[in-house]
Amino acid sequence: MVSVFWLALAGLSSTGVVSLAGAATVAEEAIDLVIIYPEVREPFARIFEEVVRGAEEGYQQEVRRVSMADNQSPVDFVHVLDQSSPVLVLGNRLARQVTEHNADRRLIVGAVNSEYNNVFGITLVPDAAVVAAKLPLLVPDVRTVHIVTNPDNNLLDFDHVTTVLQQQGIELSIHRAEDVRVAAGVYRDLMPTLSEQDAVWILPKGSFVNNAVLAILLHESWEKYFVVFSSNPIHVKRGALFSIYPNNYKMGLSLGRMAWDIAQGNSPQRQMQALEDVFITVNERTSNHLGINLSDDIRSHIDLILPAR
Repeated sequence: MVSVFWLALAGLSSTGVVSLAGAATVAEEAIDLVIIYPEVREPFARIFEEVVRGAEEGYQQEVRRVSMADNQSPVDFVHVLDQSSPVLVLGNRLARQVTEHNADRRLIVGAVNSEYNNVFGITLVPDAAVVAAKLPLLVPDVRTVHIVTNPDNNLLDFDHVTTVLQQQGIELSIHRAEDVRVAAGVYRDLMPTLSEQDAVWILPKGSFVNNAVLAILLHESWEKYFVVFSSNPIHVKRGALFSIYPNNYKMGLSLGRMAWDIAQGNSPQRQMQALEDVFITVNERTSNHLGINLSDDIRSHIDLILPAR
């Protein structure tokens, strides 16, 4: 079986990465899995490298890497691939372009903060079960989790999140905001009502938390002893209690295994899945202020603790 690949004029590099800088066509043997990912600078390049490395490990046959710069589109490239070959597309820009024009392909998307129709993949939003397991471990007194989000946010199955949290005795409170301006007002009105039994979850997309809002939110959490946790580990450095964020290698491993299952005709039950492969980072200074004792048992469930200063 033969596939046609648009390869760089220089051909395949010694690292096995194809860079689409030219327009030469080369006929090659069909590749079992093609991984398309953006060509970006550090530190983001390291993130995609970890995801790709995990996907290569999770897949059980040959894998071809294809990196693409901002001015390159994967649409024509994917179009000429053998239809039997699954294609893993990483990053929001490439995933959006490919899914809009190649619906007939066996597509898997990863490292994305949006849902896509008619494709398989894993989003960057932590699975509700992960949050429900970690939150009572760190802050057992929390009874309500607040999320400020865009009404069009399709990253979370809010009914599922509600059910999972309720099993831990925690209610989910959803506050809708269309943009940053409206969200700022929502946060302003919400913060005076919060106490040590409340937590605010900052999602990777649609929570409208810029630097100014984050600074106010963290200041108020310090004063009123409510919890702020996030899907962005940088927020922990700023003072959020903890972050649940992707373990990039293991996420890639799961994507590779998903691609393998699809290649074997065994499709996952759910097309787009929430993130289960995560790291947990905790700010020890914030935990001390909130009166949280990071016992040895709790520490065994944490991947990184930022020391108190």
